[in-house]
Amino acid sequence: MNNNWKLMKQTALFMMAAVTILFVSCGKEPRTADENASEGTRTLVARFSEADTRTAFVDGVYMWKKNDNLVVRSNNANGYSTFKYTGDDSAGEVEFENASEDVLVYGQNSFAIYPAKISGTGASAYPKEEDGSLKVVLKDTYTWFEGNVEAPMLAQVEAGEPLEFKHLGGVLKVTYKNVPPKAARIVVTAPVVDAAELADGKVTYKITSTMNKTIGWETAQGGFVADAPYVQAYSHTGTYKVTVNIANATAAQRTAEGGLVAYIPLPVGPMDDHSYPKLNVKMTFADNTTVPGTERNASNIVIERAHIKPMPAITLTRYSAEVVAGTDGSNGTVEGTGTAAKFNQVRGLCWLDNDNLLLTESNGNKVLRKFNKNTKAVSNAETLGGNAPWQGRMKDGLFYFIDKGNAQIRTWNPSTNTDAVATVTSSVGNSPMCVRFWGNDAFVASRNDSKIYKFAGGATGTKSVFFDFSTLDHGEDTNWPIALDFDGDGNVIVTVGSAKGSSTSAFKVYVISQEGIVIASIGAGTKAADYSKLVDGSPAKATFSANMNGLVFGPDGAIYMLDSYAIRRITKGSSGWSDATVTTILGGGSSYTTASGAMVQITSTPQDIIFDPQNSKVFYFFDWRYTLRKVTIE
Repeated sequence: MNNNWKLMKQTALFMMAAVTILFVSCGKEPRTADENASEGTRTLVARFSEADTRTAFVDGVYMWKKNDNLVVRSNNANGYSTFKYTGDDSAGEVEFENASEDVLVYGQNSFAIYPAKISGTGASAYPKEEDGSLKVVLKDTYTWFEGNVEAPMLAQVEAGEPLEFKHLGGVLKVTYKNVPPKAARIVVTAPVVDAAELADGKVTYKITSTMNKTIGWETAQGGFVADAPYVQAYSHTGTYKVTVNIANATAAQRTAEGGLVAYIPLPVGPMDDHSYPKLNVKMTFADNTTVPGTERNASNIVIERAHIKPMPAITLTRYSAEVVAGTDGSNGTVEGTGTAAKFNQVRGLCWLDNDNLLLTESNGNKVLRKFNKNTKAVSNAETLGGNAPWQGRMKDGLFYFIDKGNAQIRTWNPSTNTDAVATVTSSVGNSPMCVRFWGNDAFVASRNDSKIYKFAGGATGTKSVFFDFSTLDHGEDTNWPIALDFDGDGNVIVTVGSAKGSSTSAFKVYVISQEGIVIASIGAGTKAADYSKLVDGSPAKATFSANMNGLVFGPDGAIYMLDSYAIRRITKGSSGWSDATVTTILGGGSSYTTASGAMVQITSTPQDIIFDPQNSKVFYFFDWRYTLRKVTIE
């Protein structure tokens, strides 16, 4: 093969010498196919340009990969010939082979294109122009692999010379740190320039590059050199979008200290200074929902040919979950430390003080459990009795909790050993779920009544209907208020499901003022098709599922709520809760393997959620695997 190359090079050099006068007198005119009819070839030598124009590499070296393809202009029916590299991964000069005796076209208007992914038949991958030149159609989807890029490259084809490839456009370097396990894509979009610029005759982003022009070309416009034929036609006036698939990135690559790096090919900028008026970058899950915290906007980013334009690294919020108490998958009422302890069906969490967490068990012995966050010791604080102890809160030294089965508000007094448990209010509704306090007033979500009750002055105060969810359109279904809390302004936040799953006003999170006026209705009003198909996004788009068991207003001003096999985060928009954004931060499936759209997977239905009183970056939740889990927001 090397002898063939040497012979071809010697022949080519001889022929170049023979036409020197022609080049001097007429410029660098391309030779025709007939002139090269005797120059059949099966081997081409290719290399990459100098390091300062390389825009993608492994450990500083651009590597040729086995089965790489390139296409070269020829005089066959398609207008190009395909060459393949069959060797191992290699740097430097390598040989590409062609199985046929195609006759190549040499000279100023002849180009080779790499990489070339040939599909179909005929000229479907690289159409031939009328003059026989090649047309490159820029891809809109690229496959990421270990930080490399498939950015299109171009080389002029000169007889007897190796092909020297340079990038056709530029590359945007995007770095994400703490990439979640189910993130699947990085998406870059370049919107149309504004109407005023379009009215001035300016157009936007190039979709195709045609290598067939030689007149009036300048280096400033992106050519190789002043006399190189290379045109970028900015003929596209819609949004330009490029997607990079990262679904196959390993866990180690996603959590690497330097982050996951993607090189995203872009045409040279459409403005005179090669800039894009605006670029939007984000990461999405497989279902195209946006990964929380990944969106970035940039203005006037300059993209030049064969250059890298790096964006500052984007560090994502990272959630790490650990089991701090309870035996996974095994229930009981057993004291112990950490995973040696056992819980039954815990329905509520409440801090007794800064160090000790109370857990109400509704089944089994109906015992109030106590967990010390420092020692991880689990002890039995009190036998509550009654029928299904549920959720509650501390108020004036007493723990107020719901006895759901008996429809009562009861208390536990931690300072006495006798008569510690007492009923303070009975007949609070039908299947009450939780009691919460705002100031001196108590609020109870009564599920089967479809109401929130308010007790003025405390749990023993005057009872009234604060909000009646049966007044909302529910058809033949019944709306079920389930869990409630308050935002920083005292607005009541409540999760609402329904008995049959068909109410259009259910499966939402409502924000209601102290005057009983709905401020925001968050959710599409459609029950998610199944637990693994929760939809994130705007209040009109987001969907929720059946088990909206608990919520808490977080110290960061966001709502954290439980939703079947997921924990959702609701953040205010610029106009408040009415344009909030819902994101799935944990879970999102019916098991670990089906979880999608999640920052961290969880394996069972969470039952209640509460933040650490001393650490705004830590919250706890209990799940149906009978474990208490601690989540750290890093």
